[in-house]
Amino acid sequence: MSAPSKDTHRYFEEIEAGETYSVEDARTITEADIVNFAGLSGDFHPLHMSKTAGEESDFGERIAHGNLVFSVAEALVADMNPRSFSYGYDSLRFVNPVPIGTTLSVHREVVETEEYNDSLGRVVYQYEVTDGEETLLVCKHITLVERRDAGA
Repeated sequence: MSAPSKDTHRYFEEIEAGETYSVEDARTITEADIVNFAGLSGDFHPLHMSKTAGEESDFGERIAHGNLVFSVAEALVADMNPRSFSYGYDSLRFVNPVPIGTTLSVHREVVETEEYNDSLGRVVYQYEVTDGEETLLVCKHITLVERRDAGA
């Protein structure tokens, strides 16, 4: 089963476990991304910023910040439903390094739905970010979504 798109205006009752949304070969991580993210976040770790440190590391080259990869992936598959909002993330793991030039693909699946309270439902998405072959990042995104019968 697959969701119609990532930007629908759906109520909680219209979202089902098993729905998927994917983007393939969606975004390539560039040196500019890494430099800009370092400037924004203040994270100037040598593995991200120094060619020498990257080459001398176990990775053999500079790598992107895990949180940069997470941010890009989230933006690519985020539920843009104005009836929902983020409640947080669980089990965020940076599984493999992401060198400059890596092109990201992202898969999102609804893995859990349950009533949260009288006005909201809880929807949990499982994210997997890959380079087309290897898993790079995984996490669960918990959202709260307006119920159709809210306030009735």
